[in-house]
Amino acid sequence: MEHRNSMYRTVRLLRSLGVSAVIAGSAAGISLAERIAAELELAGADPETSLLRHDRGAQAAALEEAGVPALRSVRTASHTAALMWAESCALPAYVLAPASVGAPVEPVVCERGLQISAAWPAMRREAARRSGDTHLVLAEHLPGRRYVVHSVSRQVDGQTDHIVTDVWAETHTSSGHLTRTDLMDRHHLLTRALHMYVLRALDALGVVCGPVTSRIAYADGRGPVLLSALAVPSTSVADKALRDATGHDRLVDALDAVLPLSAAQLLSAPTGNRVVRVHLRPRYNGRIDPWTARILRGLPTVAAVSEDLRSKTPAAPLTGTEVVLSSSEPHAIEGDYRIIRALERNCLYLPAADAPHFERPA
Repeated sequence: MEHRNSMYRTVRLLRSLGVSAVIAGSAAGISLAERIAAELELAGADPETSLLRHDRGAQAAALEEAGVPALRSVRTASHTAALMWAESCALPAYVLAPASVGAPVEPVVCERGLQISAAWPAMRREAARRSGDTHLVLAEHLPGRRYVVHSVSRQVDGQTDHIVTDVWAETHTSSGHLTRTDLMDRHHLLTRALHMYVLRALDALGVVCGPVTSRIAYADGRGPVLLSALAVPSTSVADKALRDATGHDRLVDALDAVLPLSAAQLLSAPTGNRVVRVHLRPRYNGRIDPWTARILRGLPTVAAVSEDLRSKTPAAPLTGTEVVLSSSEPHAIEGDYRIIRALERNCLYLPAADAPHFERPA
């Protein structure tokens, strides 16, 4: 069914269908999902605090109020207010981003007021177009590693129980481009530290049930600090490898949080495999060579690839092209990782007409 701005009509139709749970499918749907759940008297967060589940600025303020380590930041639609805040803080660097976490707009690192002023107009336009919200967040830039923590929360005897399902470590180039994302060992001390921090953050953000994806920075002398959290289920080409490695399925976990006795009980036992998501960066603005892509897909530890790496004809690279490696042998994964990078450098992409020519290897 389609919601047409009439909450009464939407709730009446859902009630007639016997709906017993509501889960947001996107950032734009979080507020509506929580309002519908409240009207249906179903488990869910307080709709009056929906910003806490998808807004960077509101999240930082809530964490600070709860005594949880948080970014110093300002949420505003005023360019002047942002510059005044930056001048008062006098930090080495800042990050400018849309307030809405779900907006597909890349944050920008700025070192001075001039850079903030240069990035502000375009980002404000994009934020308004992509999310309908003109507010931006200017926050301190924390150097250090970045982590992604997936969790699911459920109601147990009237109390909220948060469960961290998987933690990933990101690796970036010196210019900030994402190169790989590694599934972390759940017994690692750093994994446990991230786990404990996220449990505190979820309470501060008023999460009651359902999935949350949290992005965390780990800075020397500061420990874990939340960059953003989004209360929607996330999926990727790595989901099957994740399920085999950990026994967790993202969508099943999301449903299991609100529908007890779901198919989650049928998941296979975890294997403990390592999982690495390799993020590719196209060269020459060219297309993917299907001959080389076939070699890449045949590597022993390759568990999944993006759709553009499956085409039998030269395919235009898509944003977010990746290869998923999975194995119980770390050396095998690292060996295939090096091969993938070599293929990417030498022959995975067909050159554009004005790009340097290369010979296909024998």
